[in-house]
Amino acid sequence: MLINSTSSGDTMATLTTYPENRSYLSNNKFDFTLDRLPNFTFLVQTVNLPAMSLTASNFQTPLANIQLPGTQLAFGQLTMTFIVDEDMESWYEIYNWMFQLGNPESNNKRGTLTGVAGASNHIVSDAKLIIKTNANNPNWRVRFHDMFPTDIGEINFSTTDTQEFITSTATFIYTYYELERV
Repeated sequence: MLINSTSSGDTMATLTTYPENRSYLSNNKFDFTLDRLPNFTFLVQTVNLPAMSLTASNFQTPLANIQLPGTQLAFGQLTMTFIVDEDMESWYEIYNWMFQLGNPESNNKRGTLTGVAGASNHIVSDAKLIIKTNANNPNWRVRFHDMFPTDIGEINFSTTDTQEFITSTATFIYTYYELERV
């Protein structure tokens, strides 16, 4: 919410606008949950709030083409970085989901996946990104609908580097997302 105030002087009134809440959004105040992979939640380190764009429509006139707001939204990809646990379950769950969607061993592209909404082996899954205030209180809920993985990152092993926890990335496509105040 913006606060407006005016001050009048001899020659002209000055309008000053400033935000009511002057706290800035922090990049580490979030929770991410993927309904299909509940254990994955604790290993997510980074996640993006994807871009959204509205296509424009051309309206042709004899003098010029005029751009008008379109009726279709396009949503960017959801990308995240996550820690790979020692048993590689976090990585394998996404790998297995993708493997069944694109099954290279047969024409059965669903494998054991089902079209039953809410099932733990559903083809798609919903997810939530909870964006928090600086006091760690939920502020916004972003709900992603019907998402599925399209990319899982590599895992690098090395005997020459110092010992670090291994991370990987995953990319998802979804139908759309919506925001709501919590």
